[in-house]
Amino acid sequence: MTLTFKGIFAFAILATCLSTYAENIAAKKGEDSSKAQGKSEAQEKPNILFIAFDDLRPLIGAYGEPEPITPNLDAFANDAVRFNRSYVSYPLCNPSRASMLTGVRFDLVAENWKDNKHQKLIEKQATWPSVLKDNGYWTATKGKLYHGKVPKDDKSSWDIAGGGGKTKDGEAKVLKRIVEIGGRADQIQIYKENGAGPGSLMYASVDAPDNFLKDGQVAESVIDYIKNKRDKNKPFMIVSGFSKPHMPWVAPKKYFDMYPEDAGKLAYFPKGAKAAFDISKYKSKTRNGLWNEGVDDKTAQKLIRGYMASTSYADAQMGKVIQALKDEGLYESTIIIVWGDHGYHLTDHGLWRKNTPYHVSLRSPLMIKTPNTIGGTVVENIVQNVDIYPTLMELTGAKLNDKIKLHGKSLVPLLSNKKSNKGLNKELNNEAAQDKVVEWENIAHTAAVGSHGVVTDKYRFTIMEDGTRHLYDLQADPDEWNNLASNAKYKTMINDFEQKMSKVVWNKPQ
Repeated sequence: MTLTFKGIFAFAILATCLSTYAENIAAKKGEDSSKAQGKSEAQEKPNILFIAFDDLRPLIGAYGEPEPITPNLDAFANDAVRFNRSYVSYPLCNPSRASMLTGVRFDLVAENWKDNKHQKLIEKQATWPSVLKDNGYWTATKGKLYHGKVPKDDKSSWDIAGGGGKTKDGEAKVLKRIVEIGGRADQIQIYKENGAGPGSLMYASVDAPDNFLKDGQVAESVIDYIKNKRDKNKPFMIVSGFSKPHMPWVAPKKYFDMYPEDAGKLAYFPKGAKAAFDISKYKSKTRNGLWNEGVDDKTAQKLIRGYMASTSYADAQMGKVIQALKDEGLYESTIIIVWGDHGYHLTDHGLWRKNTPYHVSLRSPLMIKTPNTIGGTVVENIVQNVDIYPTLMELTGAKLNDKIKLHGKSLVPLLSNKKSNKGLNKELNNEAAQDKVVEWENIAHTAAVGSHGVVTDKYRFTIMEDGTRHLYDLQADPDEWNNLASNAKYKTMINDFEQKMSKVVWNKPQ
């Protein structure tokens, strides 16, 4: 067959069209493949929601405390693994959060906790949000995760490095809506004149909706991250940091209305006993209240009611965030960690606040849910805040560089409903101290102002900076009033504790 010029021209046009069509099909396939790959990556790596509470001791229903009303924390506990013996390496906001984020025990590296803030630890170690972002996660934070704003050295860890809520507890617009206020008279006066300091021993009921105050605003932002702002082609890691129940105990009125005025239960205090600490020794070394505040019992009850109202307020905000995950169909497939940064004194040993070596100060809530956990599981093994980092690394398969040295251990075997963590503890290399830290089974290393110690399944042993020893049987004496250190029966045990502690380099906080 002989082709004419017109035939050749028509054939060329047809060939061009077919070629273009083929290219478009290939491009479309490539685009679909790319999208599928992105979706596959988002599906293969689990999403993460990390919820942090400030000053939340395990005074919630999930931990067997009937007084506080915390329906969302309690419901979550039914879906999660609850760690009944979770401890922090240092019971104060800044060092506890720094340890949790870097996986480094603060007592091993801190020269002075007031000067050696979180930024110093970031210089020594990449945070786990940083590692997750490097491993393909979309990351966002809102509220209190660090101690204060996101440090400039860690802003690269976040796609959205959100701050806290806009409203401060002591703003004029908050003062105008207060319907009930109480606490120490001098601190109430300062609050009214200048706005509340973060450690003011007082409470205030505010006639306002949840989002009028900081934690309600944080919840709204986190919900927006989940529903709208996240990159849906990537797995996400979102942090929701609630500031309550940190002082001052300011919360919407409806949460105070949940409790009668005398709802606060005072801690056990033996007749004739003295307050735990000589205030003069430590007042210059901490901004937090190791001193007895001197409030009467009736006022103390109302203050504890304020703490519980603030806890219920924070619990409600957590519930809204969890519901957002459920609305998006993401709850079952998301790793959720709920954590409190340390314990808290509510008249225990005649004290308020934290930063003491007592068990009530060192122990904090920790609950973890993964797609594979058996809800309602309770783990009695001793764990610490530095264990969160390696746990997330194992759960996500994230790759660590050789420079990262972790002081904790992965809790994944315990999440699998195994009864023991035998074999998990390892010899850990502490570059900062140029020494080796030896971890052993079911023991937590702790420090607080003027002290260094360990907690085991039965005992808490502490050496104070003046050389005095404290040994308490936590099973027979959970309130820690009977110091066994001078009892000859426990001499061998104390020597054993001291020998183990001597293997750990401790740079004493000043």
